[in-house]
Amino acid sequence: MYSVLVPAVALVLAVLYLIVYPVVEYFRDPKRLRRYPAFKPLAGLTNLVFMREAALGFRSKTLYEKHKKHPVLRIGPNSLSYGTVDAIKDIYGHGSKCLKGEFYETLSGTHFHLADVVDKAEHARKRKVLSAAYALKNLESWEYKVSDKAERFIRGADKACTMPLKGGLRPESEDLTFDYRAWTNFFTLDAIADIGLSERLGFLDQGHDLVRAERVDGSIHDVNFRACLHSTALAQSITVWSAEWYKFNQRLTSYLSPTFRKWWGLNKGWDGIVYHRATQRLKRYQAGEKLSDFFQALMEDKNGTSNGLDWGEIVAEVSIMMNAGSDTTAIAMNNVM
Repeated sequence: MYSVLVPAVALVLAVLYLIVYPVVEYFRDPKRLRRYPAFKPLAGLTNLVFMREAALGFRSKTLYEKHKKHPVLRIGPNSLSYGTVDAIKDIYGHGSKCLKGEFYETLSGTHFHLADVVDKAEHARKRKVLSAAYALKNLESWEYKVSDKAERFIRGADKACTMPLKGGLRPESEDLTFDYRAWTNFFTLDAIADIGLSERLGFLDQGHDLVRAERVDGSIHDVNFRACLHSTALAQSITVWSAEWYKFNQRLTSYLSPTFRKWWGLNKGWDGIVYHRATQRLKRYQAGEKLSDFFQALMEDKNGTSNGLDWGEIVAEVSIMMNAGSDTTAIAMNNVM
């Protein structure tokens, strides 16, 4: 009897939770979100609609087109998308009562970094710690680090150039060996590693992004930086929109999809890249090297007093620095071409 009853009860509960409850909440509308048009049918009932749109690869284009007609769109049971620049100040401006969405907490590690911390007091503390690093004096003093990478970028591009062609001719396909998108990322990664950690990754010199990663047990292995970073972003950008189901979705996609299984595996490589950068820079700090970079600002203030940060917090800040600190600029450089 129990062999029949238990599955039947489980099925009923699943239907109630996955189907009936969302429908009831949709019509009950406690947050009054039903007044906003859904960007796709059923988007007000489930996050799966937006997750599918993200999986198709160009959700921003879909939203852009929809926002031409509607300034505010409902993209999930508890999510809205705003299509006007005025909303930026209202949401992110000083004095705003808005808090960051739950997916920031979902994607955070053991410690928050400056970009994903939700608590405003904690965010203010982090900003105070890093304010010295962002001071104009420091940014000006690091200009040579960027100009050095610009020169290396140009040298790499020059090496890939073909001989001057006569009018109307095109180079042979085998001569087109310069991947501009990859090289813009090599440039920004080399630059941010130097600015943030006083480390020379050497991607622009070697023409590829093979780099050392470190597991928590101390073992070292080589991985491709961009593959690890971008695979992590791809997998998360699709599955994170249903925060309470994120861990389940991570396991499910790993089981069902070879592509996701590969992406989540490369995510571990990304963790190793960040961990190795942090441990190597810490060794230099402990050896007494006084270097002008972001890491130094994390460890102590301008008077040399320790900031007393947990190691996990330091690793988290190194992670966002190597991620957002490189990708955004590379995207901008790539898109202008």
